[in-house]
Amino acid sequence: MNSPVTNDGSDILTTLYTKLQQLTIDNENVRNAILTFQNDHAIANNLYNGFEQSSMGGVIPTTENLSKNKNILILELGNRLREYGYIQDQLISMLKLWQQQQALAGNGATLINNLDGIQYCAETLMDRITEIIIFVNNLQQLGEDSTLNEILRHAQTLQNLLLYSTFIVEKQPPQVIKKSSKFPATIRWLIGDKMGIHLSKPKIYCEILSEVQAKRLTTENLNIPPTTNGEVTGNEATMEYNSNNRHFSASFTNLAVKTIVRSERKGPVIVTDEKCTLLFYASIIHNNYVMKLWTFTLPVVMVVHGIQEPQSWATITWDNAFSVIDREPFQVTDKVHYSNLLDALNMKFKYTTGRALTTENLEFLREKLIFTEDGTTNEYITFSQFCRDKMPGRGFTFWEWFYGIMKLTKEHLKQSWCDGQIVGFINKRKTLEGILPFQSNGTFLLRFSDSEIGGITIAFRDFYNNIMILAPWTSNDLQTLSLADRIRDLDVLKIVYPKMMPRDAVFGPAPIKKTGRSDYVSSVLKVHIAPQPTSTSQM
Repeated sequence: MNSPVTNDGSDILTTLYTKLQQLTIDNENVRNAILTFQNDHAIANNLYNGFEQSSMGGVIPTTENLSKNKNILILELGNRLREYGYIQDQLISMLKLWQQQQALAGNGATLINNLDGIQYCAETLMDRITEIIIFVNNLQQLGEDSTLNEILRHAQTLQNLLLYSTFIVEKQPPQVIKKSSKFPATIRWLIGDKMGIHLSKPKIYCEILSEVQAKRLTTENLNIPPTTNGEVTGNEATMEYNSNNRHFSASFTNLAVKTIVRSERKGPVIVTDEKCTLLFYASIIHNNYVMKLWTFTLPVVMVVHGIQEPQSWATITWDNAFSVIDREPFQVTDKVHYSNLLDALNMKFKYTTGRALTTENLEFLREKLIFTEDGTTNEYITFSQFCRDKMPGRGFTFWEWFYGIMKLTKEHLKQSWCDGQIVGFINKRKTLEGILPFQSNGTFLLRFSDSEIGGITIAFRDFYNNIMILAPWTSNDLQTLSLADRIRDLDVLKIVYPKMMPRDAVFGPAPIKKTGRSDYVSSVLKVHIAPQPTSTSQM
């Protein structure tokens, strides 16, 4: 197998490959030394059994030299095993980092495509540890040794750890799952065709576990079939080996959770806070040894109604952003610095809508997060402040408001947002006092409402120097008439801020309406501004 460790963006992986090359050379040297020792041992045995020295030629090794050489070989095997263990630890750490990046990818981060490189290192390690075990067995055939027995046990433990650690979820299922909805997932074993296990085409099964059940799970106490937290259908797949890309994987295409058992909730925990996981497992017999393999997914939240999805995504977004490697399932910090939360929100918004938030947007969100009801500030934001507690002066949480705008932008405003036509999150006072007073008449900007969930509004300066803000439009409004059509209907809107371009150059001219049936008089929906009092209208 040629090394795929090129241009993968990982210096660690390249370093591991270099170390594996050296380990391969070192193992070959050990192999040659053992062959020499076996030959010397055979010569000594032949002499002991009465063969003439002249019939064998060469120098006859003494018992003392044999013992000395054996001790040197044992010492060398111990050194090779320590070096192997160091490399394997690095590889497993890198694999765990890849799995953590999977979680961040659920929030929109780019997942580095270096899994083939990781597999190459895993396969090479499997070859090297197999060689070391063979070396030990060869020496043991020439006489039992307690140190060799210890080296063998350690080598077999490392080999098992590599086997279990490389059984992973390559493609995660959706993290918010609606009951009875079908979804896919892919399991991959990064050993390729090593040990010949692929020839048996093992069966992989899937079940759903609660967070408590996941915490209790270890390789030693995995019962097959396991205790579950519901019923999963489409939960059996066969692992297949693809010789072209060396992938040894199982694809589940029609998984569905038919039933779910809710845990007894205490305190503020609600259904949408309740994390579950999908367990993938197999029982494989290899060389008369039973391996109980298992891995589970990132946390998922089960929902029954669509209305539960926004809060469920709050749970998942927080978990993906702030979980740590090697945590107990699925513990996550309850408090983070606002800057870390803003980074997570920016990533999520960009992933969902196609464009990142501006510095000005993030500053506005910071104000929303840190200011409390009594006017004080708090730089550390709790999960409850993020998605359970109502914002000061509002009847909804920060997450409900943020999620509603993200959903509105994705469904109705994506192109305008990506083209930079929408200012978005911006302080109302800054709009009225810091921007529009210094613009020419007819200038307008699009901002997200902070008084209504999922609303966008227009602030503008009319031809009488009045600065006004239109009542917000929501998804229902934009389904009836698009944002561009609404803007074109209002003659007072001439210059788009911050593009500072003519409205029609940005949003285009009004499309030609089809006349429809000749026996009907067609009608159209148009937006107009109702007569306003002299004071600025309130959102």
